Amino acid sequence: MLRSKLASSFIRSGSFNPTASIITYTYNFQSKRCISSTIPIYAKQKAKPKLSIPTFTTVSNLSNLLNVRYEKLTERLSEMGFEELSYNFILDQETAGLIADEYGFEVNFGEENEGFDLKPNDNIPEKLLKPRPPIVTIMGHVDHGKTTILDYLRKSSIVAGEHGGITQHIGAFSVKTPLSKKLITFLDTPGHAAFLKMRERGAVMTDIVVLVVAADDSVMPQTKEAIKHIKKSGVSLIIAVNKCDKENSDPEKVIADLAANGIDVEDYGGETQTVRVSGLTGLNMDKLEESIITLSEILDLKASSDKKTAVEGWIIESQFKKGMGPLATVLIRQGSLRNGDIIVSGKTYAKVRSMKDEAGKVVKVATPATPIEVWGWKDLPEAGDVVLQAKDEKQAKETIETRTLREERKNQSKDIEIMNKLRLDEKKETEKRAKIEELKKYGLAKDDVTTDESTEAEATGPIIVNYIVKSDVSGSSEAIVESIEGLGNDEVKLNILYDGVGSPTDTDLERAEISGATILCFNMKIPKDIDNKAYKKNVKIKTHNVIYHLIEDVTEELSSKLTPTIDLKVLAEVDIKEIFEIKGKRKKIIKIAGCKVTSGVIERSSQIRVMRDEEEIYRGKLDTLKHVKDDVSEVKKGRECGLSFEGWSDFQPGDIVQAYEEKEIARFL
Repeated sequence: MLRSKLASSFIRSGSFNPTASIITYTYNFQSKRCISSTIPIYAKQKAKPKLSIPTFTTVSNLSNLLNVRYEKLTERLSEMGFEELSYNFILDQETAGLIADEYGFEVNFGEENEGFDLKPNDNIPEKLLKPRPPIVTIMGHVDHGKTTILDYLRKSSIVAGEHGGITQHIGAFSVKTPLSKKLITFLDTPGHAAFLKMRERGAVMTDIVVLVVAADDSVMPQTKEAIKHIKKSGVSLIIAVNKCDKENSDPEKVIADLAANGIDVEDYGGETQTVRVSGLTGLNMDKLEESIITLSEILDLKASSDKKTAVEGWIIESQFKKGMGPLATVLIRQGSLRNGDIIVSGKTYAKVRSMKDEAGKVVKVATPATPIEVWGWKDLPEAGDVVLQAKDEKQAKETIETRTLREERKNQSKDIEIMNKLRLDEKKETEKRAKIEELKKYGLAKDDVTTDESTEAEATGPIIVNYIVKSDVSGSSEAIVESIEGLGNDEVKLNILYDGVGSPTDTDLERAEISGATILCFNMKIPKDIDNKAYKKNVKIKTHNVIYHLIEDVTEELSSKLTPTIDLKVLAEVDIKEIFEIKGKRKKIIKIAGCKVTSGVIERSSQIRVMRDEEEIYRGKLDTLKHVKDDVSEVKKGRECGLSFEGWSDFQPGDIVQAYEEKEIARFL
């Protein structure tokens, strides 16, 4: 005889859990006993409920999505390490997803596939690779003759005509060496320290750096900065000791100083070539060019110009030209660019309409290491961005759509951070005011009282000053950001919310209004409608044409946020000789200090402090100032007087009373 029954058994461990078991009974006729045995039944664990999470959501909305009371959710979040949350605090999708996972949900982000994006090709067949011209960057401290050397190389002058008297944007040109008749492509990075970002980008694009150091000035701060970026980029280096035609030149000192700064110069047994030149007279300029060619042959520089190789390159410079639209200087890295080709850079693309070289001549085919101006861009590309060839416009648009979506998410995250901070500050301010109002009910607080919490909150970090940077060309925009983002100290710091090319937009104004940011514009005019909107929104827009002035303006604004130092000047000193008491109104006993003025003139209205053993024990105002029995407005040096103080009477003989004035002294970065 066989019988069975179900018995529940709930065990949480394991991916498959025994949710039930069958108990079987078998009758043994020999022993006349019934033997039972248990057979577990395994079933797959119940699937997690699915939940779709938006890109951004508030804590309050997340509690609704999870079907959890807001109070319970915030309590759980506190246990998870979240601090200072409010109902309208905004969470990004990833953070909200992790929280939902804690509550047993399977999260559907819905945006895992970002779409198509072009990538560089690192697997070009060896048989297609042919020798190419070297790409060379000339670097050096301002006034060390970098521009003179560049002018000599291309036989033209570029110094005049731009604001500040310096080259504002990266350019590029090719030259043929007089002896070997081989091509060299030069990148022209501005020598001024304000354009550090552009110079750093030049070091990334380049094969060889020629570091110009003046023989009469040796190693300077910008020289050291250039050395740092050269080492970081790993490019090869040649030293051009310039101005060797001058009487006070000392090339040996230059070489010694370079060695002291970590350059392994040939003169001291190293590998770095040094060439003594003069960009003014042309001394040894041919040797410099041949040194570049020799080094490039050692480096074995190759690229493919085959039609089958997709074009790759960099944007060197970009700008709007009147009547021509967006224009970009492109340096080809791989492939050959032709009219009609589709190229993508950043979030814009071009169907190449026309190409010209640095001399303005039309180019039909641009091969590796060739710098050319390209027309046909839909929008302005940014200097330093990679250029990649697309098969067609559809592929180009898909790439841009993917990149735009990616950047929008990034910008949204920045905006969310700003909004969360503003909301948190608003919450703290509301709580602070509520606390003060509560204290005022019991007479424990005045209007100007600040709580310990607010004081502590203010002391926990520096003042943040927000900026948005807009410029005429992308190279300038990035250079400005690089120049100013390091300004500030532990008390005040600068924060760049956004930087871009072109006039301020409505979006820029909205960001500035939310965050209290100042919009910095370089080398452009502000449209009247934007100017009017900015005025109505109380958004500051500052325009500059010279980089130095912009930096000075930002430095001045940051300096204005620094707490000034207080300069205390003692106007008079009074010694307390004895103490006596007089009867005041309603027979109230008033304690009076009998004193003698030892210096200056003490006035009834003076700011007062009392010193004992060189320590300040009181600061405030005089309640009375008497000479003999008369109330007086002032007492001069050498005379006796009687004093009493507002709200304080713990003085004693030997204390020194000082009348003083304080002046705020502005501090500067």
